[in-house]
Amino acid sequence: MQLAVNELKIRAKLLLKALRSGHRPDWLSGSQSLRDEWQLKDCQTLLAQKSGFRDWHHARLILSGEATRDVSPDFGELWYARACGVLINQWFADYAPARQALLAEGGSCLLPYKRQFVVAAPLYTELLGLSEQTLAWHSLNHDLIDGYGTPAWDLLALACLCHKLDSLK
Repeated sequence: MQLAVNELKIRAKLLLKALRSGHRPDWLSGSQSLRDEWQLKDCQTLLAQKSGFRDWHHARLILSGEATRDVSPDFGELWYARACGVLINQWFADYAPARQALLAEGGSCLLPYKRQFVVAAPLYTELLGLSEQTLAWHSLNHDLIDGYGTPAWDLLALACLCHKLDSLK
């Protein structure tokens, strides 16, 4: 359960190297780039926030699979893209009705959004860059909550994270 966490670490190190050599990515806002001295923790926090998390610690907790499901963790916005907002999906405050909706609708997927849940059509997952991950989806029975902490979840989180960070360029 370290694929996505390791990817975030690697990208933070690459960002730090670029910033220290004077190369500022276009997506970095002006106020953020005014720092005199960049540290790895700054880059980790920036990339975690761009991935939909509050900060680096939040990203590491969720992506590592260490969050306990019994306290309804905040999954952040990793599994959401603005382009998904125009799709008609079913949103739920609780997991149980979301799971029932997933079982009633063949081909849909259940994804977390902060402390809520969305049951969405396959186009939603395509917009997250997950269309190539059909085996992982099948092994999770299309349910990212029930499959949280598994290798398939980690693979999907890695694909979604890469898609989000690659779109920053």
